[in-house]
Amino acid sequence: MLHDVAPCFEAEVDEFARVLGPLVGTAMSAAVVPCWGGKPLDEADRPFLERVARNYGNIQLHGCEHFRPKGRGLVSLFASGKDEMNGLDATETDRRLELGQSLLTRYFGRPATGFIAPTYQVGLATPGCLARHGMHYTVGYRGITCSSGEATPIATWIWDVSPIKLLCRAGYRLGELQHRFRPGVLPCVTLHPLDLQRRFLPQITRTVEKLLREGRTPRLLESHGYGQAPAAPADESSVPPRTPPHAN
Repeated sequence: MLHDVAPCFEAEVDEFARVLGPLVGTAMSAAVVPCWGGKPLDEADRPFLERVARNYGNIQLHGCEHFRPKGRGLVSLFASGKDEMNGLDATETDRRLELGQSLLTRYFGRPATGFIAPTYQVGLATPGCLARHGMHYTVGYRGITCSSGEATPIATWIWDVSPIKLLCRAGYRLGELQHRFRPGVLPCVTLHPLDLQRRFLPQITRTVEKLLREGRTPRLLESHGYGQAPAAPADESSVPPRTPPHAN
């Protein structure tokens, strides 16, 4: 998954597609920030967005502006104020989700079915709130949560942990430990444009190649059924009674 997909990172988004495309094809998700820093996508961005749609097999909503509008906390300190959903009230949360989905629909032809909160801080973007805006799963650091309430654990490699490069290396090491000691958990390689500026691309590439050698197949979450609205409960009056287990 590539976070922070926005026109200001056009070169980095294209570079990830160029380097990782031969390894995983289009089985990469682009977590799009449709109004980075308050500047919404516009017609001038269409060539870039068309390449994103062509090179990345799925689009997720990654907040709206990415930056927290007011207030600060420990996460803000480490993330340079990029924990957008923290500090938003319910009305502003809904407004930003609605605007984000509207912009994605305008420029990608459809809204996102999944959500990734900036810095994994969901705030009031709960599964129920996201479902009202057409998104039925959210990806966190430790797992995926569906609007049905179902949760799936994941092991996450992530390099963009902090402006402090030592902490970025620790993010990678934690991913390695999770993968080693939780071998049955779904692995998730999480990328950011700043990974290229910090020269982590060789390590990222080696991580992907290692997973491929282990027999892992690159898959989009949608191919596992994520993003679908929960099935409506069956009308019990129309379901015949089950045969008691001892009847046979």
